[in-house]
Amino acid sequence: MSEPLTSASVSNQAANQPRALRILAKSTFRELKSSGYSRSEILAFATEMLSLVSTDLRENVDAAAEE
Repeated sequence: MSEPLTSASVSNQAANQPRALRILAKSTFRELKSSGYSRSEILAFATEMLSLVSTDLRENVDAAAEE
């Protein structure tokens, strides 16, 4: 059962988010490396992730401008 959202739990989640994202990135990197992907392939993956984020941001800006 999850705890109810309170300002303290939201603050705690926000404080732990950068650490969780670092762990996710490191785990993903290690998994790709151990699966035999080369550095250039891992870089291509990271570039594609950045491209997806950029596209999402642009779409949100465009949608907000239309309102």
